Order: sequence, then C-alpha cells, then structure tokens
Amino acid sequence: MGNISTTNESDPEVLESYFTKYPDVPKETILKQHLLSLGHWFSDAALQAAAGALVKSYRLFSYDLVPMSELKRGEHRRVPEHFVLLNGPYGMRPVSIQTSLSPYSPYLVDVVDGRLVLTTEGRVLAEVRFPKTPDYYAKSLPDGTPYHEIVAFGAFITIFRNCQYWGAREECKFCDINENARQMKLSRDFTLTAPVKSVADVVRVCKEVASDARKHGAGTHGFVLSGGTITKTLHGKTEADFYEEYIRAIKEGASKPRITFEVNARPREEVARYKAAGVDNIHFNMEVWDRRLFEWINPGKAERIGWDNWVRWMCDAVEVFGPGAVQPSFVSGVEMARPHGFQSVAEAVKSSSARSSGGASRRRRSARKPSSRRCRWNSTSSSRAIGMSSTKSIAPTCRGLAGESRASFPSAACSVRFTAPTATMF
Repeated sequence: MGNISTTNESDPEVLESYFTKYPDVPKETILKQHLLSLGHWFSDAALQAAAGALVKSYRLFSYDLVPMSELKRGEHRRVPEHFVLLNGPYGMRPVSIQTSLSPYSPYLVDVVDGRLVLTTEGRVLAEVRFPKTPDYYAKSLPDGTPYHEIVAFGAFITIFRNCQYWGAREECKFCDINENARQMKLSRDFTLTAPVKSVADVVRVCKEVASDARKHGAGTHGFVLSGGTITKTLHGKTEADFYEEYIRAIKEGASKPRITFEVNARPREEVARYKAAGVDNIHFNMEVWDRRLFEWINPGKAERIGWDNWVRWMCDAVEVFGPGAVQPSFVSGVEMARPHGFQSVAEAVKSSSARSSGGASRRRRSARKPSSRRCRWNSTSSSRAIGMSSTKSIAPTCRGLAGESRASFPSAACSVRFTAPTATMF
C-alpha cells in the first residue's frame, strides 16, 4: 500500500474539468476542496521527508478517510498536521491543506527529482512544503505526556475529547470525534488518552507556547478552545461551568492571549459568561444552514436546542461579542449528503449562501434575533422537513455576522473549521 493511490476519479482531466467549469473560483480553492473530499496519500519517500515536520495531532477529528487500523506504516504518527501547496504548472499561490489520509485517493505526495510534490497519475500538480515542529513539541509533562498532545500546532486545545451526543440517535452524521478518540486509545501510539485535560496542564503548556511565540517575534498569541458537547454534567459541572474554568485560567496567563471558543449555541446569559471570562470570538458550530438538513445531520443539536433557538442565540451573541466575532461554522459539502441532501449544486449553493449584508465576505457566520436592529426576518413556508408535513423556514438577514464562502462544486463532506497556523516550512 506504500506508494499506491488509485480511484475511479484518477484522471487528471477531472480536475481540469472543474477549473473550466468554475473559472471564477481560484484553482487553489478547487484543488484544496478536491484534496479534502478525496483525501491524499504519502509515498514512502514523502514519509521519510516528513521526519521532523509538525506531526498530525488528531486533535479533534481524524480527517482521514480510512480508519487508523488501516495505516500500516504508522502514518498517523508520521504525516504532517498540514502541508502547503505552491507553484507548479498552475502557478499555485500558497494554500494550506489539512492532512486527510486515503490510500484510494488519486492524489499522492511524493518526492520527484529531489523535490516534495503533489502528483496525480505521475503528473506533478504543485510543490509541497511541510511545517517545521515548534520548540515546545520536544517537551513533556512530568507524567510523560507530550506538550503537543495538550496544545496542537501552537494554537488548538481540545479540552474534552468526547462528545455527549452519543450514538446514532444524537451524533452529528459527519462527526467522528468519539470514534477518533476510540481509535487513538486503541492504537496505543498516543500518550494522552483520558477524555479531559486538566486545567493546570493546559495552563502550563499555554505559557510555554506563548513563550515560544515571543521568542520568534510572533506578537499577540491566540488559542482555539474546543471540545465535545456536555448535555448534562462533566466532573459535576454544567457545560458553561466546565469550560468557563479553562477560559479564565488561560486568559489570566501572563500573555493574555486572544481566545476563540467553539461551543453549542447557548442563551445570551451563558454567552455573556464566556465573554466575561475572556473569550474574544465564539463559534457556534451549526454545520448546515438548511433547517431540514440541520434536523437530519445534527439530530442531537436539533432535539436538544433546535434550529430556531440556534439561529436566535447566534443573533444574540453578536450583541454580546460585537460584529464579526460570531461564527456558525458550516461543513463544506454536507448539503448534498445522501439520501436527504440537495440533488443539485445550484440548490445547495442557494440554500447555504449567507443572507447577510455588512458582514465579512467569509461565510462562517450567521444570524440575529427578531428584536435586533441589525436583523430583518423573512418567514416563508416550507414542507421539506423530514417527518413533518410543513414547517416555517425563518431566514434572517443580519449585519455583524459573517460566513466563509465555499466553492460551488460537488464534494464529499469535509470540515472547513481548520485554520492553518503561520509556521516555518521546510
């Protein structure tokens, strides 16, 4: 399996057809979307070249298209967290790609004529750069846990490694957070397998990361805090009580970092607590805009919170955090998931196109409450909710929320939450 990468879509003309069909979409965006949809593989030579690179953390999701048990060369402990594509025959501008392994992908990272490159059917598409490992990755806690299993790539902290939306009845259809945690534990290749990181350990590593950043002149540092949903309690604490403790402890550190927090949409009073504790930006991971698909793809969120509350509470959050600081985080491509997704790209794009004005051009933010002066609400009837004869679809038009635009071509579901850190490349 080492150097083999095959699929029915292995013809390079498939990629060319997308470039032709969507001339207004940057080639970098199209290639990135294809790489995340179909995955990619690494030759033996590329794995050897990755020695010393920023190793993949499996920090929240696996992002892989095959289970960890199928990675026979220990790829999960050898491949980089992400890599950068640039130059090549298409003159690619630098674009970061989250490593998403699949031995069946048409895309292979390889070494050709002494250079790291991305290929398909032996054809070079772009040059590849791997990020170097930060200094703090070499350090460990007294119990042997590597610092990088507490804070990944200098920014990402998964505080609670599980999600209490358990099983098929409640888990989001695309999400593998619980399965990823099980795979990591079964592999025995990761030191930290406990579901919760301690406050003291997190603060200790955050201080080290901030110190590294200052040494390299990185300026103001920031962290992304994430973790699974707490539907009842964890360690005797509600979701707000549990996460607030970590937020305050990190914020009170010497570096006073910026904090981005990913969490369920919550009522205004809880959101205000997060703001007071030190959160600067908040992400309510809505996953998909369409109400019907929201209920099918996110059964736990739909049952426990609901589409209407989710949207209203996102609107409320803007009044707490201010314009541009609230993001809903959609999963790119999930609008066309079978069997209930949209049948055409045009329908999917129409549904997910943000109805916003005045927000940033990125499509990862959403809506507001009816009483808000920044929000106008249009109510239209809809009969497409699964299991219901009719529903009301409330479409907000908001100022102050923004969303991340995506390429309008078919793709498998792939998370777009990943934000590549600034890193030194090989």
